[in-house]
Formats: sequence, C-alpha cells, structure tokens
Amino acid sequence: MADYSNLESNLESEQTKHADFCEDCHQINLIDNQLQTLIQTQAIAKNRLTTVRQAPGCSTSILRGLDQQLIDEMNSIGPNSLVSFADLDVANGPAVHPFLQAVAKQSLARAIKARGRTLSVNSAYRTIAQQLMLFNHGKVRRCGIGVVAPPGRSNHQSGLALDINDEQGWRPYLEREGWRWFGPADRPHFDYIGRGTRNIRPVAVKAFQRLWNQYNPDKPIAEDGIYGRNTEARLNQAPIVGFGKTNNSTPEESLVRRLSLTQPYLEGDDVREVQEALVKATITVEVDGVFGPATEKAVKEFQKLKDLTVDGIVGPTTRSALGL
Repeated sequence: MADYSNLESNLESEQTKHADFCEDCHQINLIDNQLQTLIQTQAIAKNRLTTVRQAPGCSTSILRGLDQQLIDEMNSIGPNSLVSFADLDVANGPAVHPFLQAVAKQSLARAIKARGRTLSVNSAYRTIAQQLMLFNHGKVRRCGIGVVAPPGRSNHQSGLALDINDEQGWRPYLEREGWRWFGPADRPHFDYIGRGTRNIRPVAVKAFQRLWNQYNPDKPIAEDGIYGRNTEARLNQAPIVGFGKTNNSTPEESLVRRLSLTQPYLEGDDVREVQEALVKATITVEVDGVFGPATEKAVKEFQKLKDLTVDGIVGPTTRSALGL
C-alpha cells in the first residue's frame, strides 16, 4: 500500500493534466465491439507470439489475456483499485471490461436502481494495452478510427468513465449521482466526478512495467508508473495472450473466460469446472454450471482463504490457485 500511495502523491498532477481528452467514443465503440473471434483465434493459433503492435483486426477484445493480467496486477499493487460492476443490471458489449473505482460503482448502482431498467454499456475501463492498440489504429486511420487519446490520457483509463446507450434517458439519473455528461462532442460518454476517487493511471502503468520486468529480466524498464517511450516500446512488444502463456498455452487456453456474477448469470462447463475445484478445496457450493450469487460467495471465501484479492472474479490468479 505504501508503494501505491507514493505513486498517487507523486503523480497527482497527472490526473488534472490528462482530464477531458475528447475521443470519438461513438466510432471507437462501433469498431471495438465487433465480434471477430474466428479471425482472432486463427491469428493466435498461427503465431502465439503475436504482440500488441501486430494485433490483427480492429477490436481490442483480442487483448483479453493480457488485459486480465494487467487488471489483476493493478489490484495487487493497490487492492480494489478496480471493482467489477458486472453484478449490476447492465448489458455489456463484448469488448467491455466492467470495472470502475468502488465509489463510482456505488453511485452507478444507485442510478440504475432509480431508473429501474438495464443499462447498456459500450465501454468502461480500458487497459493501457487496449488504449495503445486503438492509438496505433488512430495514427494511420485504420479501422475508421480517428481521434484517440494517447495511452495514459484517456478518461477511460481512470476507472471513472462509461460510454452508454440512451445517454439522454440516463442523464438525469446519472447526474444526480455525481456523473457528468461530456456533451455533444462525445455523446455516449459520462465521467464520475464525485468524492472519494483516486488517480489510478500511474498504477496501471506500473502494473505493466512490473509484468514486463518479471518476464523479461534481461531487458528491464523503470517501475515508476510513468508512461514514456521505453514503456510504450515494451508495451507494443507485449504478447496479446498475456505473459507466460506464449510458449505453452493453446489458443483456447489463452481465451479463457473471466467468470463473475453477471446479469444474466454465466453458464457453462467452465463454471462447472470452477465449482468442482471449489468443492475439492472444501468450499461448499452447488455444482450446477451456473455462476450465481452462491458461486460468487464461494469464490470470495476461497480467495480470502488463499489471501487473494477478494472480488468474486475468477481470473488467471484465482484459476491458478484453484489448480485450473
């Protein structure tokens, strides 16, 4: 925690400098939420060493493996830097990472409850890997994408931003709970501006720097939380399937779902496999292949037992602890 606090205090001015960069969120969301699973899986199968710079297609959903590691590492540096809002009444696009800072999630929950309907989300938290992929597109006008913030400058990297559908219908409910509409220049976009927020951008950068150094000890970079040329160069070289998975993992293993409590509930053999592993770990849970509240509770119990981040989400770290 001391390390995280130092990052916040040393780089607090960055939060103001990076605020309110106007991106073309509507166009980015149209491109980013296109499903290209077949093309992406084939590309990974052909070359498991595919990097962020080489990432095929337009959608950042291809970065899922790397993204999960980055988010997990952020929560390792600063526990609960990001919390999942997938358990709220939301419908998320395929490229959406449903994460916000805790205070923003709480306010969002109140807004959704007040309106009493499902919120359709096109973008929420965006990792620095996603932002770099989009930035690379924007520099050469690839995929119809133009204005994109450089990594570290997008509001979507704050854990306080959402792009949604029906922005005018939701606007009064969100504004009452501390959210600000960006305006006509970026119609889907809202930022949470209430109290209790933190500047987590440098934590995201340091998360990547730590991962890079762990897997590339012969080519280390400074773990200072500052996004500079060396960090960008290494991030472009990072494997899209995630560190430590490029040599031994199959394409299917690299695209394993992150399991969490959502609406509707996730179902499948992967959920059943987790439930069976929980039972083997002496955690009581019904093995029915449905990730409902009871399964989330069981996952949290297991995470607490293993001294992991207690968020109820089955990502790479929790999977590994379960022996999966």
